[in-house]
Amino acid sequence: MPVPPLDGGSQVMHFTILVLLGKKIDVKVLAMNPTRNYIDESTLPESYIRSASFESVTVDTRIKPLAFFLNLFQQESYLSKRFESKEFERKLKSILVSETFDIIQLEHLYLCKFIPIIRRISNAKIVLRPQNVEYIIWERYLKNISNPFKKWILGIATRRLKKFEQRIPDLVDGILPLTPEDAKLFFEFNRNIPLHVLPMGYDYSRLKEYDFEKQYFVPPVVYHLGSMDWLPNEEAVSWFLDEVLPLVVKAKPEVHFVFAGRKMPAWVYEYQTMNIQVFDQIDDPLEFQADKVIMIVPLLSGSGIRAKIIEGLALGKTIISTSVGAQGIDFTDNLNLLIADTPEEFSHRIIRCVNSMELCQEIGNNARSLSLKLYNNDAIALKMIQFYNQLLNRKDK
Repeated sequence: MPVPPLDGGSQVMHFTILVLLGKKIDVKVLAMNPTRNYIDESTLPESYIRSASFESVTVDTRIKPLAFFLNLFQQESYLSKRFESKEFERKLKSILVSETFDIIQLEHLYLCKFIPIIRRISNAKIVLRPQNVEYIIWERYLKNISNPFKKWILGIATRRLKKFEQRIPDLVDGILPLTPEDAKLFFEFNRNIPLHVLPMGYDYSRLKEYDFEKQYFVPPVVYHLGSMDWLPNEEAVSWFLDEVLPLVVKAKPEVHFVFAGRKMPAWVYEYQTMNIQVFDQIDDPLEFQADKVIMIVPLLSGSGIRAKIIEGLALGKTIISTSVGAQGIDFTDNLNLLIADTPEEFSHRIIRCVNSMELCQEIGNNARSLSLKLYNNDAIALKMIQFYNQLLNRKDK
């Protein structure tokens, strides 16, 4: 679901929809409404539903252990098979029969399951906007799994998912990956596919009343904000709490940490102390971040681009990330973003920033400059429309 835009995936879709509407493009949105993060459509703004011609279908995409096990005796990866839905299929067919489209954009790999239906009914060009290379996420996650049975069963699902993902460039008309790293992989799958790297942009109109200086007039706060129902985020927080936090607390016990995100696991609350606060879903991410200066992104696995870093740059945060977390960001280490890949490096960078608000201001100001230069949503939308026009004018498809 692209609304409300409370996590990276929804933000990428939401801002894309809004900016295309702003460019006078007619947009029709059909969204899967997954039961595990169900959104009551009646709570969404009527103006949004009307302008985006918004419809959704509830689909149960939860990972079910028994179904996962039984899937071992089938050919398709359970990771993609769980997105099958007859109801979604019927709604899609109904829309394609009654309306005509120039471009049909699939905002996730798993929606590629419906390409055969689209091809049968519509002459539209099909564009994939992959927010990640999915099998890469699972391969990286597998490296940190110690349970042998879990590692075995997920390994089978991941290898099947990789085969599925490698076939997709042959089935679509164009791809808009978010990062050069993801683009390179898709290009290796099909060297003839029209492809253009288009990072996530940021909607700066949201910041008209944002106070960029508030973060510097309070004691420095180190924070992590991310959906905890995404396995790489859960893995990242676990690594940070177990490996990095003790080093920081030992050297500087007064440092204040805040962890927040949808579906916060119960085990994270066990770390809560006077200096460590834990919250579940945040209603207003901008208000939540206004008085916090140091953003941490300790990802060990993952693919695509991190929406929280795009937002952090726009907000002028001092961002400390692993190399994996900063993938896809055109940053310069020590200038507009700080990189740390070991517990020792991460703790050292945090302590250094906590000790120098001047350093935080310098990094934060450089981050805002980088954001305005490279991640302007309006400029990115124009490039997206240009890519659409190039596809529509091709003679070989």
